[in-house]
Amino acid sequence: MRKRRYLFPGMAVVLLFTILFAAGYTTPAIGNVNTVQAATKKKDISREGKKKRSIIKGKIFELEVDKPESVKDKNLTWSIKDSSIVTFAGKERHDDDIKFKALKAGTTKITCRNTKTDKKISFKITVKNVKKTTKASSQNKTICAKGSLKRSIRVNGELELEVKKTKGKGVKDRQLKWTVEDSSVLAFEDMDDGIYDDEMEFVGIKPGKTTVTCTNTANKEKVTFTIIVK
Repeated sequence: MRKRRYLFPGMAVVLLFTILFAAGYTTPAIGNVNTVQAATKKKDISREGKKKRSIIKGKIFELEVDKPESVKDKNLTWSIKDSSIVTFAGKERHDDDIKFKALKAGTTKITCRNTKTDKKISFKITVKNVKKTTKASSQNKTICAKGSLKRSIRVNGELELEVKKTKGKGVKDRQLKWTVEDSSVLAFEDMDDGIYDDEMEFVGIKPGKTTVTCTNTANKEKVTFTIIVK
């Protein structure tokens, strides 16, 4: 007669875990719970591009936020802290990208708010004036001095000044206007000939220093001579 074999409690537990492991069952880890919670967290709007922007006065520019599909355009509201510096370029106020126009130099803040979650995205906008070019480049010049810009003559002496017109620029003699800063030191030799030409004659009146300027009235470009009368 065969003896019956009985499983001890410890052997039963080992056998149970062996069966569960073979079936692919594993106990959940605490770290996995946090990962699941982070993954299920709702996404919200975020900034597209840089937070700080520099814009030239008069330019139209665009700001944009990134949004998940769950966020509708109607839920996005844009606002400007100082509308005297920047204003909306159109009528649209609810969208993920909006166009603005820079009005004057200064700094302001533009904010996009998700009205459902109250999440805000801000941009710092600095508007700058257009840099004025004080000197025309050699390629763009229409006139230039012929000879030295500094001259000296004696009292009652005669002086001829001339500017050279750049070929291909279409500058006419009638566009070139001459002026004297101090006519008590230097004067036009003959006013009857007019003050518009590419060359002009002058006479020294008394000792002193003055300037003579030829201006292209078409583009306001100037050539200035310094004259010393001895």
